[in-house]
Formats: sequence, C-alpha cells, structure tokens
Amino acid sequence: MKDFLIKLLLFSISIALLDYCWIRFMRVEKHIPHIWLLIAFFTLMTLLFHFLSIHASKGKPQAFIRYYMGSTALRLCFYILVIIIYRFYDKPTLTPFAIGFMVHYLLFTVFEVPVLLKELKKS
Repeated sequence: MKDFLIKLLLFSISIALLDYCWIRFMRVEKHIPHIWLLIAFFTLMTLLFHFLSIHASKGKPQAFIRYYMGSTALRLCFYILVIIIYRFYDKPTLTPFAIGFMVHYLLFTVFEVPVLLKELKKS
C-alpha cells in the first residue's frame, strides 16, 4: 500500500504541474474552474477505490470481478451526478468544468488500472 501511495502522490503532482501549465499558458476562457479541487477529489477517490479493490481481491476472483465492475459503474454514475450538480451551481462554466472533469477521470483511471493489475498479480 505504501508503494501505491507514493505512486499516487507522484502522479497527482504530475497532473497538478500539467494543470498549472494549462492555467498559465491558455486563454482565460479555456481555464478549468476549481481545478485544484478536482485533483484532490480524484486523488481521494482513487485512493479509496484502490484500497477497497485490494480488500475485495482477498476473496474469490469472481467476487472481485463483480465488485470492480460494479464499483466502476457506480463511480461513473457518481461522477456524472457531480457534473449535473455543478450545472446548477455555476452554469456559465459548465462546459470547461465537464471537459476538465472527464479528462481528469480518464487520466486517473489510466493510472489506476495498471497499478491495480500489478498489485493483483503479486498476490
């Protein structure tokens, strides 16, 4: 778990640096609102679901597969709900927020899957 925490911290810092460059060099219209909250949100969600996935992998492989597929579907529904709620919070900046949110979702998912597979192969 310690190895995962270090990898997640380094990955989150890398994403934060990319986001900083985006904010620094892109026009104001293309800025993603609340970008630092997005990084913290996805870091915590990735940490939580990774911990739960490792815990679920201790049982039967079929149970883990069901858990992982179900948790991924629920997580995606929750993320869509966050975007819908944001629509009512700040409608004018919805498009850049939604695009930035989904890009961060994709990046953290691409990070999470190989790391999880590597840990599962160890055990």
